[in-house]
This record gives sequence, C-alpha cells and structure tokens, in this order.
Amino acid sequence: MESNNEPSNINENVETVEVENQDNPLSQNQLIQQWRVNLASLKKDTGFEVPKELDKSDEKVTTALDAIAYLDKKNTLLDENEDFQLSDDGFATYKAKHMIAFEYLSQLKKPDLIRNSAKFYFFSRAKQIEQLLKPNRWVHSLFHLLITLVVILLLGVISLLVLVKTQDNLFVKLLIGWFWIVNIKTLSNLISKYKKSAITPFRFSVSLTGIHSLNVLIKVSLLGFIPFLIMSKYNAYWIDDVIIITLFIICLINFKPDEKPLEQVVEKDLTKAGTANV
Repeated sequence: MESNNEPSNINENVETVEVENQDNPLSQNQLIQQWRVNLASLKKDTGFEVPKELDKSDEKVTTALDAIAYLDKKNTLLDENEDFQLSDDGFATYKAKHMIAFEYLSQLKKPDLIRNSAKFYFFSRAKQIEQLLKPNRWVHSLFHLLITLVVILLLGVISLLVLVKTQDNLFVKLLIGWFWIVNIKTLSNLISKYKKSAITPFRFSVSLTGIHSLNVLIKVSLLGFIPFLIMSKYNAYWIDDVIIITLFIICLINFKPDEKPLEQVVEKDLTKAGTANV
C-alpha cells in the first residue's frame, strides 16, 4: 500500500509551502483551510474510504484514522460556528494530527482508474451516485448522452400530441410547463449536489442526466401512456380528464421544495446514497 516516489515529491511541496509561509505568515484559519484543501485533494486522488473493519494490530493505520476522525470533528465545529477558534494548544494538536493524516494519505497508492471505473447503469440513480468517486468511462457517458437526447425528443413529441389531443387546453399547457420545469430543476439539484465530489464531474453529470431522463420517461409511460390506451378503448370521452390527472400526479411525484445545492457532499450524504429514489 506504500509508494516510495510520491512522498518525496509531496514533501518537497510541503517544504516549499513552509518557506513561503515564513515570508508571508498566514492566520490560523487560513492555514487550516489550506490543510483541509490538501487533505481533501489527497483523499480524492487516492480514493480514500474509512475501512469498515479496522485492523487494530496495525498501530500506524489506527493512529492515522484516529487523526483523520479528529480533524473531521474539528472541521465540523469550525463550519458550524464561525466564532469557534482553536486555542494555541488546540491548534498545535490540530497541526500534529494533520501531519499524521497527511503522511498516511500521501503513502497510499492511487487507485487503478481503469480497473476501478464506474459501472454502467440504465435506471438506478442511487447506484450511480454511490460510485461518484470512481471515474466514469467516456463510452458510458456518450451512451447516456444519447439516451438523454432520445428521451427529450420522445417527451417533446408526447407533449405536442397531448396538446393536440386536448385542443390546446390552457390548464394542460400549464401542467406540461410545470412538468418540464420540475424535472429540469430536480436534475439540476442532483447534479449541483454531487458533481463537485465526483472524480470525473462532467462525465458523471452526463451519465446522471441520462439515467434521470430515462426514469422520467418510465414514469410517463407507466402513469400516462398505459391509462391513456385503456381509456381510449373503453371511454374516449374521459381521455382529457385522464391526461390532466396523470400530468398532475407525475409533477407531484417529482416536485420537491426548493433546496440550496450543497457546496460539499458530506460523508453522511454518501453513506445514505443507497436510499435515494431510483
């Protein structure tokens, strides 16, 4: 699990930063922010995850993981309370823990991006989100892009057919407009929330868009197309009512109150990704 070349390069960078800091002293908060960025970058590059089963016989790993847990706890306090500051002793402890964590993470090998690349999914947004720390392949993203374009075309045609069938009913127009706005906003919130933590943000976003679009098409098919066929066969006079009710239900399913996109995806979000809507 150790790399002999990477630590030497990283140590040189650390020494350079220390020399610069001597010339331009940074405040406590500025140093902490800089250290947090460095550790976050190392975690992302190495694909670091807290092991589910800890080998307590390895004292070095245990000490490093305890240091990382300590830093995460202090960082949470700093984020939650702008007035919170570390004492001199607390800052010294934070710095020592940071050096332990930095040394441990810098010795981890970078993951094999090809072997550990993200799997391809058609329908499951939850599973796609779970693997955001794995690189998405271009071929997967291109296929998801094709899915997105096909779905948009189909939904556009369906919208036009609905308007023609209902003779440009004003209420139907409003529901169709709401349908498009709701789904675009839901997708935008999903991407804003998770793309910053993805190892390949653009490809991840494209794939998530394709999967979300396909989910929308499936809902439209199940809740709209099938009832429409049944009603057109047994009672054609009720088709307009069925269309209006169906559109309203589809919009309600995807409608959520306004959420401010998170600037960071905390670990709790990642662990709960499996419970996201599919």
